Amino acid sequence: MTEMAPVSSTGRIDVIDAFRGFALAGIVLAHMVEQYMGAQPPADLMASLTPGIFDKIVFGLVQFFVVGKFFALFSFLFGLSFFIQMDRAAAKSVDFRGRFIWRLAILFLIGYVHSLFYRGDILTIYAPLGLLLVLFYNVRSDLILALAAIIVAGAGRYAVFALHGDGTILPYGDGDAELPRNAAYFEALRNGSLRDVFAANAVHGHLLKLEYQIGHIGRWYLTFAYFLLGLWAGRSRLFLRIDDLHRTFKKTLWVALACAAGSLVLAGFLFSLVVVPDEGPQFDRWPAMFALTAFDFFNLSLSVVYLCGFVLIFRRPAGGRMLAKLAPYGRMALSNYVIQTLLGTFLLYNWGLGLIGRLTNSDTLLIALAVVALQVVLSTLWLRRYRFGPLEWLWRSGTYLRWQPLQR
Repeated sequence: MTEMAPVSSTGRIDVIDAFRGFALAGIVLAHMVEQYMGAQPPADLMASLTPGIFDKIVFGLVQFFVVGKFFALFSFLFGLSFFIQMDRAAAKSVDFRGRFIWRLAILFLIGYVHSLFYRGDILTIYAPLGLLLVLFYNVRSDLILALAAIIVAGAGRYAVFALHGDGTILPYGDGDAELPRNAAYFEALRNGSLRDVFAANAVHGHLLKLEYQIGHIGRWYLTFAYFLLGLWAGRSRLFLRIDDLHRTFKKTLWVALACAAGSLVLAGFLFSLVVVPDEGPQFDRWPAMFALTAFDFFNLSLSVVYLCGFVLIFRRPAGGRMLAKLAPYGRMALSNYVIQTLLGTFLLYNWGLGLIGRLTNSDTLLIALAVVALQVVLSTLWLRRYRFGPLEWLWRSGTYLRWQPLQR
């Protein structure tokens, strides 16, 4: 791997670190604009986010270009990172599987603490799914791609819908904001203490999140498909061959754009078949499931456009210098992800400044951009003195059960 060019003198693959920073920036945009609610809000709270036409435009743009796309990229990068760790250990004749499983256990603990602040945490989803990823490390690449394609085509969603319809699967899994338990959660965000937020998120938040993951929305299955695609990309050495493959990246970008347009039209048509006047789309029928799958494919296609576009810009000297500024931010992705949550929930929840529902989408978009800019600068300064971000250092020390050197 060190024979190929975009590997830095530290062994880091700079384009991957920068791309991870890009994906993380999209995550904070999505979370901040939705005001770190992590659930479907009541109507009055939802209306407060978009009081003006510009706020509605911001909401629409974030939904169209960000939500569902950057989560896909972040999940893809998780699978890619898994391969890099396993591959580098194998090059030293070390079986890293047991260590990686222990690493996932630590990640789950970090994620659970994080989820007490914000129930939309993804680490508690990544950790158990990562256990399945270990089983696929030695599976043939063509079989990995075939399974990912089957999942993206909606197999998990169709199986769940055939067995359960659009009903809930888990106890207290109904996300209706008007139900007492869900209303109590939003009351905790608006008027409660930090203890109230923790109590609302400790168990019930995970039930709702798991329902969203394994129900007909099918986020759990898609996440694993993106893991598999990241594993395949690692095996293919895509990011180590960006110069050799630049024509392939360019062609893939245009194909993905065409797929995004086609799948969006198809999703719109299918959703139109299940819309009931004054009630909106009904999810108790098969066309709605096909529409959700078509929209998932739109999200995936646009994510591929982002990936290819990023690589094509990165390989140009001026573009590479600009995007490389995101690399320190991406190297500290875990620390920055958690810090974003602490900042966002302090700003919005009542245990902090209590601005939830008082800020519009336009306000929170600007705040999100400021947070990204600040974290890019601070990450760069931090890594000039230290080898890892603070949580990355704790995670690595826990992985090897000994304190790792931190200061350069």
